[in-house]
Amino acid sequence: MGFGFNIWQTQHAQDQLQAKYIDSSTPTIFVHGWGATLRSEKDMISAAEISGAASRRMIVRVRANGKLAVTGTVKPWMINPIIMVRMDNNRAGEVQYARWLTKVCKLLKQKYHVNELNFVGHSMGAYAVIYYNLLNGNQKSLPRTNKLCVIAGPYDGIMDNHKSNQPTSGPLMQLWDDAPNKNRILPTGRPKIIHPEYQMLYRLRSNFPRQARVLNIYGNLGDGSNSDGVVTNASALSLGYVLRDHVSFYQTFQAFGPKAQHSALHNNNIAVNKILTEFLWDKNYQDSSASDLMQ
Repeated sequence: MGFGFNIWQTQHAQDQLQAKYIDSSTPTIFVHGWGATLRSEKDMISAAEISGAASRRMIVRVRANGKLAVTGTVKPWMINPIIMVRMDNNRAGEVQYARWLTKVCKLLKQKYHVNELNFVGHSMGAYAVIYYNLLNGNQKSLPRTNKLCVIAGPYDGIMDNHKSNQPTSGPLMQLWDDAPNKNRILPTGRPKIIHPEYQMLYRLRSNFPRQARVLNIYGNLGDGSNSDGVVTNASALSLGYVLRDHVSFYQTFQAFGPKAQHSALHNNNIAVNKILTEFLWDKNYQDSSASDLMQ
């Protein structure tokens, strides 16, 4: 009797999940940030798997010379498959990340017949997926972009915290040029200070795929810095001025409090995992969902 009830419960739970989440073959590709590895993607992906929304199916390793090594596969019959990307040279910078991402996406289109993609990027990976889409638009040789969830993206500067992992020479050094409350978003939506890396995005704004839906997640520690400790809110929110009038949907979500620290946003963060999963795969995701959630 009890055994039969457990079987019914399991089937009932599966039916509920099928009713809650979309049934799509569109893969979602995760891109980590500066100095990071697959570990920074793991908790977000595990949360999606535990919820029943999606499952990891492929890892694409980008070697330092740009060659790709693929583990696993994606097939048209798979439901909400996840692709994890690992950059062996994880300090190559966002521009190089975007170029390598173009190679990855061409491979997915040509070899695995992926015609549509979702993107998730954290930190420099968030900048990279935005820049990738600005560079490529709706090129027919690449999968068409569906949704983008970007987390803690440094679109207009990174805080100079004098950390040991910051570059001390070369052009990338110039990215670490922001400070708490140094910049702000003007009433027009434009950032008061425009850094070269932001200008590069803004010049390409008309290329962005108009059909894309974008969720921009950022962290506010609530300590007066108006930042996640690495990226200021002004830098993260400056994305809105690039994308306005160029996408079908743009929304922001602020994670607030101690768990809104830059790295903690991808490290088993319940609020971020919830909104990310709902935005990408929930059938009944409402446009107001992000503003209704609190950290």
